[in-house]
Amino acid sequence: MEERQHKLSENLEDYLETISSLEAKHGMARPTDIANAMNVKKPSVTAALNALAERGLVEYEKYRPVTLTKDGKTVADSVRRKHELLSSFFTDVLGVNASSADLAACKMEHALEDGIMKKLVKFLKGLGGGMCCGCPNKNNKLACGNCPHSIALSDLPVGDRALVLSIDSKIGNIGTYAGMGLTIGSIVEIVRIAPLGDPVLIKVHGSEISMRKDQLKYIKVKRI
Repeated sequence: MEERQHKLSENLEDYLETISSLEAKHGMARPTDIANAMNVKKPSVTAALNALAERGLVEYEKYRPVTLTKDGKTVADSVRRKHELLSSFFTDVLGVNASSADLAACKMEHALEDGIMKKLVKFLKGLGGGMCCGCPNKNNKLACGNCPHSIALSDLPVGDRALVLSIDSKIGNIGTYAGMGLTIGSIVEIVRIAPLGDPVLIKVHGSEISMRKDQLKYIKVKRI
């Protein structure tokens, strides 16, 4: 799989990311939807899907929805995580506006090596300047941005966003949630909490996921 990914062009990576996003939002990715999402013509989509199918990254038959293979999901998840990390780093740490940050992330996500991404995650976990300023649990003896702790996602109030640091398998269906974008390094936001506490609606990579509060306590995050 590593060899296939290494030879993959930026354009084909964009197709995988788009297919993954459509599957998460609608449960399927039709060629017409892919063309609309990427603003390209159907012949271009057909050529790209055939190329991805030859590499074993998608399952594609004419007139049927496209599905990612296991290897395809791995590549798509990697590209998506890089995009989220870069975009969030630009907006939350550097103060870049959202549209400019998203555009820059699109350009850089393909060139960012996995080793660099891991270092960026480590940076955001630790000494990301200003990232702990609003944290209610911070140690006031520490300078803003040097708070070394993490909190459970269940402790986050509505409207807050955070970087996922770890996910315990006790949440259940961890593979399903990963397919929806909930992975280590992703950025999550609490959208709504039901009056009785359950369920909790969270947003990950543009998709909304409904979860129980007792699941969220197994997800450790750092507020941003």
